[in-house]
Amino acid sequence: MASELKALWALSVVLLVSNWQHWIYGKATPQVPCYFVFGDSLFDNGNNNYLTTPVKVNYLPYGIDFPLGATGRCSNGLNIADTIAEQLGFDSFITDFGVGGFTNFLDGVNYGSSGAGILDETGYLSRDLFTMNIQLYNHKMTVSRIAKQLGGDDVAKKYLSKCVYVSDMGHNDYLNNYFLDTYNSSKIYNPDEYARHLIETYKTQLEDLYSTGARKIAVFGLIRVGCMPSNIQQNPNDLDDSLCAYKLNDDVKIFNSQLQTMLQELNEKHKDAVFTYINSYGIDSDVTNAGFKQTRESCCQVLESGAVPCQSLSIPCANRSEYVYWDGAHFTEAKAWAFGKRAFKRQLPEDAHPYDISELVKLELHDNDVKNVNLAQL
Repeated sequence: MASELKALWALSVVLLVSNWQHWIYGKATPQVPCYFVFGDSLFDNGNNNYLTTPVKVNYLPYGIDFPLGATGRCSNGLNIADTIAEQLGFDSFITDFGVGGFTNFLDGVNYGSSGAGILDETGYLSRDLFTMNIQLYNHKMTVSRIAKQLGGDDVAKKYLSKCVYVSDMGHNDYLNNYFLDTYNSSKIYNPDEYARHLIETYKTQLEDLYSTGARKIAVFGLIRVGCMPSNIQQNPNDLDDSLCAYKLNDDVKIFNSQLQTMLQELNEKHKDAVFTYINSYGIDSDVTNAGFKQTRESCCQVLESGAVPCQSLSIPCANRSEYVYWDGAHFTEAKAWAFGKRAFKRQLPEDAHPYDISELVKLELHDNDVKNVNLAQL
């Protein structure tokens, strides 16, 4: 009991100092002490810049509307992870992990890596990537630093349990694995089997994240990959009435369905935590796209028909706020905001379950098991 009271007192001091620092510098106090991001190119904020991989977008016109220019985000400006950070009250950008040389980790870290997936073999043709397993390894390094910075495991555990964690993984396990002839996944597994393989692996990874002290975890489903301009152009004979490649969308819907079941299982197992589902497929719909004039075309000029990246130094469309897609696969900042707002505070009941992110922030969770995590052994 004495050690718990000591940890609570120490945490109160840490949070008080953090809030004071925000106040004295004229900054808003975030709704949570920290925000950690796991994901692929929809969330990557520049980690691939540090890796030996051709999957980089650190050149114009990427970042044309971003304050710091071309940072490695697959957008003209902010991505979805950025919009959520802003809605959480962070008034500066969450740092990328990079090569681990960062110092401002108490506010959180973005581990996202373009091209990465749940499976280690996904994207191997692109050489170095931060797969989900590597992102978790990097997070454990961060957790150890936080424990050292705050003066011990108990304080760090309390601190980390109050943070928000988001994970957006699985797109590349389809786009850069199952859908490609260069991989044999589609020959080994039918769509149901492959989704089950991904979900089993992902469940282990989310359990691993839980073991580090994460308690408020928002897991994003997969968007309508068949509606990406690159996939529409690659599959002109397989388009439905909405002009999307329906076979690709059908496969990711199987994954999303199994993901929801898996998260329910995790919630039943871990009563001191919440794994909430963000319905990306539903949010990435005509309802969200209603204010956009161009929903199936890319704003920037891509390398060739069916390609994803923008041509280096090409001139993009001038009316970027009217486009859903920036390049052949990724959203414009305008769409990222439309998407991020619904993920943060649901517009429809089915946008998130059981909570949206704004509700997740306010939850008071029991921390019975948080104290049982040994951060020094991570």
